Amino acid sequence: MEVLDYHKLRIFKTVADLKSISKAAHILFISQPTVTLQIKKIENYLGTALFRRGKNNLELTEEGKLLYRYAEKILNQYTELEEELKEVKREKFSILNIATSSTIGNFLLPKIVPKFLRENSNIKLNLFVGNSKEVEEAVLSKVFNLGLIEDKIESNKLSVKKFFEDEIVGIASANSPIPKEISLQDLKKYKLIMREQGSGTRNVVEKSLGVKLEPVMEVSSSKAIAKLVENSDCLSFVSRFVVSEMLSCRVLKEIKVRGISIKRNFSIITQKNIRLSKTESAFHHFLTKIREELA
Repeated sequence: MEVLDYHKLRIFKTVADLKSISKAAHILFISQPTVTLQIKKIENYLGTALFRRGKNNLELTEEGKLLYRYAEKILNQYTELEEELKEVKREKFSILNIATSSTIGNFLLPKIVPKFLRENSNIKLNLFVGNSKEVEEAVLSKVFNLGLIEDKIESNKLSVKKFFEDEIVGIASANSPIPKEISLQDLKKYKLIMREQGSGTRNVVEKSLGVKLEPVMEVSSSKAIAKLVENSDCLSFVSRFVVSEMLSCRVLKEIKVRGISIKRNFSIITQKNIRLSKTESAFHHFLTKIREELA
C-alpha cells in the first residue's frame, strides 16, 4: 500500500520549487525516471494531477498548491524533530550538508575544511558541487540550508554574507603568442574557452568586461579549462585559485585586459529567517572567521 511519506514529499517539493524534474533529480542525486515515478505515485494516491506543463517549465495545479503548503509545514516539522531527537539521544555524529559552486568546492574548501573537521570531530560533511545557479536553486528549494556561491544571486528570498574575495585572471599557454596585456577589443582576435552558462565565473567575467562572450568551447570544469588552455592557442578566464600552481610553474601565463580588474565575492547564502541547525551555524561562523586567514 502506497503512503505519502517524507521521501515523496521532499521530491514533490523540490520539483515544485525548481519547476523541473531534471533539475530536481540532479540536486537530489537520483534519476529522472525515479523522480517521475514518485510524482506519479503521489498523484495516484491523491487521485489528482499536481503539475501541468507551462510554457517553459512545470506549474502547480490548484491541488498541487494545496499539497505544497502542507508539504512545506510537514518537512519543516520533520527537520525540527530530527534535531530534537539528536539532542535527546546525544548522537555522536552530526551531518553537515552544503551546496557549493564548483570553484569554491573544488579549490577553496579543500584548503579550509580539514581545519573545521579537526576542530569539530563529531561532524560528517556531505558536499553537493554544481554551478552558482544550481546552488541558488538548491537553497531556495530547502534541499540545502547553506550554500556557497561565487556570483550575485537573483532571488530576494535569500540572505547573503561575503566570506572571501576572489580574483579572476586571464590565462594562455606559456608558449602562446598572445601578449601578456591586451585591450578589450583584442579579445575578438582570440579563441575563448569558458565555463558554461549559469556558472558564477562566466557571469562575473562577462559583467566585468561588459561584453557577451562567444567561446569556441564551453566546459563545466575550471581545472579542465586550464589544461585545455595549456595545450592550445586559446584564451580563458578562471579563478586564480585554479591556476596558481600552473602560473608558478610557468606552463601558463597571465593575460591582463588593459584597465580591467575582475574581482568577485565568495558568499554564504541561506533562506531569510531560516533557523540553521547547530552544525550549520558552526560552519557559518567558521567561514566568517577563516576569511582573515585566507586573505
